[in-house]
Amino acid sequence: MHNVATIAADAAAPLFRRFRSAAGDHLLVVPYTRIFDLPPDLAERLDDDPQETGRLAAMLGQPSAQEHDLGAVVVPAPQSLSLNVSSSCNLSCGYCYADRGGFAGAQAATMTFDVARAAVERLMAEADPSRPITIGFLGGEPLRSRSLINDIVAFAGRHAEQSGLDVRYSMTTNGTLITAADIALFRNNRFAVTVSIDGDALVHDAQRPRLNGAGSFAQLVRRVAPLLADPGQAKVAARMTVRSGCPDLGRRIEGVWSLGFPEAGVAPLRIARDGSELHDDDWPRYLAQLIGVAQGELVRAKSGLPIRLTNLAIALKQIHAGASSPYSCGAGGGYFSVAADGDWYACHRAVGDADYRLGSASQLDAERRRAFLVERHVHAKTDCRLCWARYLCSGGCHQEARARSVAGCDFIRAWLDFCLASYCELSNARPEHFHQPLLGAA
Repeated sequence: MHNVATIAADAAAPLFRRFRSAAGDHLLVVPYTRIFDLPPDLAERLDDDPQETGRLAAMLGQPSAQEHDLGAVVVPAPQSLSLNVSSSCNLSCGYCYADRGGFAGAQAATMTFDVARAAVERLMAEADPSRPITIGFLGGEPLRSRSLINDIVAFAGRHAEQSGLDVRYSMTTNGTLITAADIALFRNNRFAVTVSIDGDALVHDAQRPRLNGAGSFAQLVRRVAPLLADPGQAKVAARMTVRSGCPDLGRRIEGVWSLGFPEAGVAPLRIARDGSELHDDDWPRYLAQLIGVAQGELVRAKSGLPIRLTNLAIALKQIHAGASSPYSCGAGGGYFSVAADGDWYACHRAVGDADYRLGSASQLDAERRRAFLVERHVHAKTDCRLCWARYLCSGGCHQEARARSVAGCDFIRAWLDFCLASYCELSNARPEHFHQPLLGAA
């Protein structure tokens, strides 16, 4: 990892956020996400003197010796990659960013073993050997290329054993093609399996039909049930997509949990091929419904039960850890996605997009990679660098940035306000919660 540039923070950027929870008054120091509980008299004095609060926050926000400069643009070694192993799918979801794996003609062929092997060899040669290495499988529907997946897992496993590396795997699947042999592979090889399921049968079948127009819910439930009943070393989660109109989120996610999924994440559409993305008037309703679900999970957590809503569980874990980053994800940094032709992209959503192409297994383009990371640093984003949430949101998904709106950003800020308050309440009521592993963590 080396520093290739430094982008200074805007001097006018807010350094603190005052907020309240059922546990009392609090101060968020924005750099490095540090939260301080405030006694009522101090809270009142700080509210009467914002300049003094700013000076206090500046002092409390200084980095320690173990923390990186938030203005630094660093280029780490690749640590994880996803292989787009399939260019086709057995479902026909109108909102699919991958166009059923074809990416609007950019990926017409299926990945070969030679392409996949070259990518894995490059990853294993360059990754930090002291940290876990992750190989993901995407598509289309990746299980349409299960033979390749099995071959790569076997190859990577042998290589890892010989080199003493900790290699793990991930897959996002629609679940309808899972077989007993696939389940054995997941159980025995530390797979993180994310199943795309959009709610109960009514909603799921409408949003995720098969090619002949018939629903896919019943088939998904039947194929996934044995894995949920006995996951072995696998970590299984659901991912639910929300389109414009925001139908009853609580009912939908309860339908997913009732199938036995230990956790489920909710993803609102910001860009959709079929025009079903959320519009400005959708965001307040979506926020209210998401918070409603999260409040129920917070009650569960206070009673000692695990949080099943991935959005909330991850947010609370990151706040507890003091997560603070100028990037929303590892795209182009420690993460790459490999297309069927062997090209390496910064993101799996960007296959075929020349702006995201950063090289291949034989040669990564250092200058393109540097420029990609400089341009997407949160300090370089005009509409992000003055936001108090800049190191928690970090500007959001790079691919979705072109769809950013005031309403969408207001949603993120309001959700983070809720999560900050929830963190303080749960820390006060049940501090041992944060000494437990996050669901889905290895």
